[in-house]
Amino acid sequence: MTRVPVRSLLTAVLAVLPLLPLHAQEDERWYQVELLVVAHTDPEAQRAERWEPLPALAYPGQLRFLIDPQRLQANMDASERAEDSEVDARGLQRIYLAPQWQPAGLPLEHESSEIAPVAAPGEEDAVDAAATAAGEAPPTAAGDGVEQETAAALEEEPPRLPTPFVKLPASAREFRGKAAYMERNGPYRILFHETWWQPVSAQRSALPLLLDQSGDSASYPPLQGTITLYLSRFLHLETNLWLNTDGSYLPGTWRMPAPPLGPASLELVEAPLLQPELEAILDFGAAYDPAWDQAGEPAGMLPPPAYTWRHAVLLQQQRRMRSNEVHYIDHPLLGLVIKITPLSDEALQEADYDEAILPLLERTDSTAASATGF
Repeated sequence: MTRVPVRSLLTAVLAVLPLLPLHAQEDERWYQVELLVVAHTDPEAQRAERWEPLPALAYPGQLRFLIDPQRLQANMDASERAEDSEVDARGLQRIYLAPQWQPAGLPLEHESSEIAPVAAPGEEDAVDAAATAAGEAPPTAAGDGVEQETAAALEEEPPRLPTPFVKLPASAREFRGKAAYMERNGPYRILFHETWWQPVSAQRSALPLLLDQSGDSASYPPLQGTITLYLSRFLHLETNLWLNTDGSYLPGTWRMPAPPLGPASLELVEAPLLQPELEAILDFGAAYDPAWDQAGEPAGMLPPPAYTWRHAVLLQQQRRMRSNEVHYIDHPLLGLVIKITPLSDEALQEADYDEAILPLLERTDSTAASATGF
């Protein structure tokens, strides 16, 4: 059997890797998605059909969030003790809070009291010279030949993909004029209009994308639910959306039970308790007041938000899509306009729309692990 030299094989592999497209390396196809959702405001549209009195409304157990750059910063500004921010692979923002107080003289947890030794000027050259005089090779970061070539290959980072599911500026919306015309000249109300970039994968690994922010606002907007894009020979779109209505088409004063609220896209992470705080908790029993048992609900417990609507109408469909085409999904009460545009490797490599929010996507705390997973 002919043996191929290790150096030649490694050189051949390294030569081929840069030629592979990003899609092949990541096993994903990236698209720009623009989605416009409108409501029909004509009263006759609500009476066009007999709607399900108790539709099955639910959010999936696993989903992802659409990242709003302005909201990321607003969340940091609203948190008085915010120290660091990170966004995980599902778009959930975690804000790490500073300790409420720090005893004087104690270093912060991420500060080390040990000081790393620093070589004096010329000391490293002296070590190398001594090793040479003794007939030893001076220390190196990696060996010669194949080892150095392998180390250099490992140090080369692949091209950075842009952060997916980030809302793009309004100027990126192709339907801006169409949306304004529909709202101005017809019985339509804009409920959602956003553009973003995302990878699209097979159905088994595709996560639904949340369109509403009811979990953050603790209130019921007109539009709730998710959409899912996936590949199965063709592009497919699944909708799990519902429109909250005033129920003017219902008889009497009957109203349906409140639907669920979506999950929150923000999590506040408290700093670990300091020693004095732990001691205060341990001494808590000594300060117990029996009157607390008759205090009723604990402070800070808020009642669930009121459902100000009477009924919800579900739009649950599955459609096959074609890229580069505008698709319209019609419904007596809702209308969806969507366009899915393939993105080239060059566009992915040159994308910089997320540069301004990179400090909010990954923690800067040296004690924290890399968090985003993008």
